[in-house]
Amino acid sequence: MPTDTHDLIAAIYAATLSPSDFHRVFDNLDSLLFLGEDSALDRKTVLSDVALSHIDMARSIQERIGNARTQHQKLAAIVEAVPNPSYIVSKTEAVVAANAMASTKYGPAPASLKNLIAVGDVQKHLRDYLRRDGAGAPMAIAGQSDPSRKGQTSVIISRIDAEVTGGIEHMYLLSIIDFGFDEAVTELFRAAYGLTHAECQVAVLVASGLRLTDIAVERDVALDTVRSQIKTIKNKTSTRDLPALVRLLCGFSASVAAQNGRQGGDIRANPAAPMKIRRQISLKSGRQLDFVEQGAADGKPVLMFHNLPYGVELPTAAIKQAHAEGLRFIAPFRPGMGATDYLQHANMEELLDKAADDCEELLRHRGVSSVVAVSHAAGSPFALRFASRYPERVSRLIGVSQAPGWRPEFIHDLPQRQRFVVRLAKHFPQVLPVVAWSMIACLDSPYATEFVRHGCRDGRADSRAVEDQEIVDLIAQGSVDALKRGVAGFCQECLIIQRNAVEEARRSPHKFHILHGDDDRIIPLAHSRAFVENVPGTTIEIIKDAGQLLFFSHWRHVFDAITKKRRHMREPEAIQYA
Repeated sequence: MPTDTHDLIAAIYAATLSPSDFHRVFDNLDSLLFLGEDSALDRKTVLSDVALSHIDMARSIQERIGNARTQHQKLAAIVEAVPNPSYIVSKTEAVVAANAMASTKYGPAPASLKNLIAVGDVQKHLRDYLRRDGAGAPMAIAGQSDPSRKGQTSVIISRIDAEVTGGIEHMYLLSIIDFGFDEAVTELFRAAYGLTHAECQVAVLVASGLRLTDIAVERDVALDTVRSQIKTIKNKTSTRDLPALVRLLCGFSASVAAQNGRQGGDIRANPAAPMKIRRQISLKSGRQLDFVEQGAADGKPVLMFHNLPYGVELPTAAIKQAHAEGLRFIAPFRPGMGATDYLQHANMEELLDKAADDCEELLRHRGVSSVVAVSHAAGSPFALRFASRYPERVSRLIGVSQAPGWRPEFIHDLPQRQRFVVRLAKHFPQVLPVVAWSMIACLDSPYATEFVRHGCRDGRADSRAVEDQEIVDLIAQGSVDALKRGVAGFCQECLIIQRNAVEEARRSPHKFHILHGDDDRIIPLAHSRAFVENVPGTTIEIIKDAGQLLFFSHWRHVFDAITKKRRHMREPEAIQYA
């Protein structure tokens, strides 16, 4: 076996891990595959049959590692969707996942069921349930004490179907139903039955398991006062006795919790608050589409086409400002990203068309007729295709940091890391999934911040931008989330960004208004200028002291472009070519 092939195989296996020395690993692969500027064109013999077989083996290793991570993510997603403090336990009584509500209320999850449930009788019933064969109906067990609320909770356990967990068997969902009742439920119940605040508090204490004498002590009133209040409560709620009152209030609370669950946690008690929600819809084809909405719930719709692969979520300050300015950002994940189903065997044109169709179906589902279409960097080809395919749906077309006008010579302008990935997609597509997986593994590791900052080291503006940890997290966590189901979508889009869409842009009834940073060293400003020169009607706005990350660091300029505002301070250069 030739020495260079041996070295390549070693480098491929090194990339199957999440390396602490990722700089060296990627640089080694880069030098082995691309010794000269055009070496890839005449070095395809490097990928011998032996090398290809080892690449397949490396991918199988990554997939096994990825499946383990994906299974953990699936369990986490299941438990987070439950509107009560909840855990997932295995048949061996190990606690394998907990939702944020449980962690907030009860602290870090213990390792075992024994340490999770304190009451012996409740433990025994749960263990009996775990030992049963077959799925079985859900079981509710009363008597789990909650000393902090001077009341009790109930524990509900049910077996999770292996189809839901993606093949993980013998997993059980355990939820703790707190009958302490939060303020929102209490206020809804009080208003529904016309109770006074004092009467409502008494009803809640009764449902929490307290005796009448305990309620009198708790409220510092006479026992006769409590009895009189209960009589009034029963009359107003049309309940015959205390058990009926308890059932009514508990059922009311459960209905509110169920409604929360059906809405994906998006019950907006305060409609004036900024919105950030994530949902999925089933498309007509049966595929799932994952999307995020941010800003003002009833604001001006903005359809956002994310970068590759990150860029769905806005910075916190931007979400608040979007709400203040009445902007509603709708950001769908494209096929193969997030929880949006991948399109099997689709070529580039079919993927662009289908992604546009998915967006149009999403807008109909959300009751939106027209949008400002905004692309973030590599999302520009998808925004253009949507505007071309559904022109009546678009009021304006804005491109941030990149135009869809690729030329082969542009590759020489890219920084080393980005040039490496683009070349892999074109010349060695068999290797790209290995490298893409390794990049995501780095971003899902303690080296995430270092990895992001290393990739932005070429420009002063971007180097400053990633000093903000929120921006680093939006890139790192956004990338991991976008590619949690695999890297096939990423690899497909690495080819799409090398597609020249100038002719399509000329035919489109909508022309881009492009925002580009004057210090962008990842996609040079000259690339957008070339697109503007070749597509009449296109305009460009040059943002001073901004780089590739201007969507995160200079988002106010993006908002101004959407709302057609002009800044009085530091007016950006605006150029239009006829």
